[in-house]
Amino acid sequence: MKQKKFLTYSLLFFIPVVLGYMVMEKLTLDLPSSYEINKEYLNSNASQIETLVLGSSQLKYAINPEWLESSTINIASGNQHHDSDFKILQALKSRLPNLKTVILEVSYSHFELPHNGKDFWKNSLFLKYYDINCFERPTYFKDRLIYLSRAPFFSNKIYDHFIRKDNKIGYNSFGFDTLSYHGRFKNWDYNEDRIARAERFKINQTPNEFIFQKNTALFYEMLDYSEENNLTIVICTAPMYKTYHNRKNPEILSRRDSILVDVSNRYANVLFLNLETDTLRFKVKDFWNESHLNPDGARKFTRQLDALLNSLR
Repeated sequence: MKQKKFLTYSLLFFIPVVLGYMVMEKLTLDLPSSYEINKEYLNSNASQIETLVLGSSQLKYAINPEWLESSTINIASGNQHHDSDFKILQALKSRLPNLKTVILEVSYSHFELPHNGKDFWKNSLFLKYYDINCFERPTYFKDRLIYLSRAPFFSNKIYDHFIRKDNKIGYNSFGFDTLSYHGRFKNWDYNEDRIARAERFKINQTPNEFIFQKNTALFYEMLDYSEENNLTIVICTAPMYKTYHNRKNPEILSRRDSILVDVSNRYANVLFLNLETDTLRFKVKDFWNESHLNPDGARKFTRQLDALLNSLR
């Protein structure tokens, strides 16, 4: 009798919890998502895709495939590092028979920031939308549940979208947000004096030679893989606003640049689009914040990339 009561009380407790999570998962999946759009584009155009864009949010917001002649999919995303890039590339290689070019990011401190690792929360998104296993283990049902991958993050997104109706998103058919202007710089009306006085913004200033050695080893492994598979690599450094450059750590910058010089000497299949310090073409109204372009800046950057890709034809 006691066991029956315990089972009844357990069910009464767990059923509402499970139903609550199911509701939150459904709301999460109903959020506007570049992942869902990328999934549809990937499934519909896999045989035509020639160019694959990887990297972090800097390339996610810098490259709009709509403005490229080459059939392109941009799978860059926030905080996505080279280890995730490499797993995605290896998983998609056989699914993209016409793949010729891979766009990689090497930002100022890319080599001195920790890799994502097997427990990166976005692994669930990669599995759910792209059917790519970055967990480095067999996957389970829970691994495809998006809300549970980062509940506080998605709770805020759900609140903003469904309650506050803050819907300043305009994804095109390539998953690029054409309305992503509403950032730090626009909020300050692109006032350069105020931007110059800003004391804090996200930039890594802490050198870490151990992480550097680990990250560069994987980077060379990725370049070797690309060379063996006859892929052209375009290494990009996305534009940064002028105040960003004043905060760079010279040691981090020097080590990064030494790798780029070595790569240039060692790999014939690697090209560079180095616009990180281009403060002539890229003005304050091209930026979302100190380290990200807005759609106007993306148009300029994508046109430069398009010219480089067309030179390969």
